[in-house]
Amino acid sequence: MRDRKLRIASRTSPLALFQTREVIDRLKEFHSEWDFCIVPVSTKGDRDQSISLQNLGQTGIFTKALDDAILEGKADIGVHSLKDYPTNVPKGLKLLAVLPRDGHLDAFIPGNNGKLKKDKLTLLSGSPRRRAFWLNKYPNHSFKDLRGNMHTRVDKILAADGGIVSAPGLERINLLPNNAELLDWMLPAPAQGIMSVIGRDGDPQLEELVSTVNHLQTFICAQIERDFMAAAEAGCASPLGALCQPENNSFTFEGALLSVDGQQKISISRTIHASEWSNAGKRAANELLENGGSELMKKIRALQPKDVLCLKEIDKEQHTLALEMGLKLHDIEVLNLIPKYFELIHAQVVIVASSFGAKQLKNFITRLPETMWIVGQKATELLLNYGYTGNIRVFKNSGELVTAYKNEQPGSAVYCGAERTSQNWSEFGIEHIITYSNIAKPPRLARQQWDAILAFSPLGVKSALSENNFPKNTPIVCIGERTAETAKAENFTQVYPASQPNFTTLLQILKNELS
Repeated sequence: MRDRKLRIASRTSPLALFQTREVIDRLKEFHSEWDFCIVPVSTKGDRDQSISLQNLGQTGIFTKALDDAILEGKADIGVHSLKDYPTNVPKGLKLLAVLPRDGHLDAFIPGNNGKLKKDKLTLLSGSPRRRAFWLNKYPNHSFKDLRGNMHTRVDKILAADGGIVSAPGLERINLLPNNAELLDWMLPAPAQGIMSVIGRDGDPQLEELVSTVNHLQTFICAQIERDFMAAAEAGCASPLGALCQPENNSFTFEGALLSVDGQQKISISRTIHASEWSNAGKRAANELLENGGSELMKKIRALQPKDVLCLKEIDKEQHTLALEMGLKLHDIEVLNLIPKYFELIHAQVVIVASSFGAKQLKNFITRLPETMWIVGQKATELLLNYGYTGNIRVFKNSGELVTAYKNEQPGSAVYCGAERTSQNWSEFGIEHIITYSNIAKPPRLARQQWDAILAFSPLGVKSALSENNFPKNTPIVCIGERTAETAKAENFTQVYPASQPNFTTLLQILKNELS
């Protein structure tokens, strides 16, 4: 924060920018001598609008990119809708402030076809909680998913039978239709309607600066609601609602957990004295779980895909394939892969051991020799798509390839690929041409508990573990033996190397082990 300048990370949607400017305006009231600049950030949730939110993997899908901007020194704080922020704040970050709650209700927006609620409607909503509460009241209705920015959502709802959305967000940007019905009987998501500021932990100057806009009563209410959700072990895919409101020198709290179809509902309510708020959310969750919530949560989880941390970014098709197998992959970057300038030298055999390595050879297809030795089917498919017409020999892993090379001595060979590899290629008389650098990019994750982990390289495993502390009994499925050896060296007790180094095999192992 040099020269009294505060950099604020923000998503680029109209609602996110409104919220960020609201925080800036409030900060300016107390710190008019400071400059405030917005650092625009694109999140995965913004980029992929085709998969439903509960199925689109990655914990903190709308928040992680902003967190990364702060942790990487590109921004000082980030502005969030607190209901979207994970209950466990990542290492190195802290919830610094919340603004006064400007509403918490959900709203029903009727569509343009003139149907009444008594009719059998098909409504739009991306929230399992909103669906469950509505179906509890209107069991003859059904739902379809709803994605997109606020303008898109409203347009989709108006063209359908209707839909349910968060009212505060639409009200902030003047998009809530006049005929929308506020649903005071529907408990909101924990911290719904609360704008928050996340910043670096351990920075006294930053904390003092931002604390001037913190609204203490809202902060307490938000903490109670979020503690309730965390203790109930309910994520955004669970139909759970909570609302805490100040009342004189105490707080009133309501919480509820519903079955996915809305037919079963467990509710609690209590008054919380101001001196007892710090553990109130956890106590309320324990009461809910003891009164049938634990069994209901088991039923909810049985209907949900397994949550798997994937140590590599994947595409939409891979996400869809995993979901078809009952697996929700939360994919993250753990390595920076940076293409390097290189010259291809003449050799009788060119070796490629990764799909990213294959991509670096796209402009050299006509100069490649008649023989290529490749690790993995994906790299093979890429080279064939680029137009390679020579002979390809495919290996399961680099160890198998090296053994074949030593036994057969096929002639001069070059390895084209990563700077850091699990093999010392020159030891076997193979020239090592660096086509890209692979540098650890350690993620800091709010969530540490996973049904399983999917690992693709030894370096990726080490990178993921450097800033996180996953339980060592978490099953970890590895692309090959060397990755598995690294996982075992890190004291993981359930390690499963793939028999074939391809994505489908990895998913099949996950499905078998988690079933």
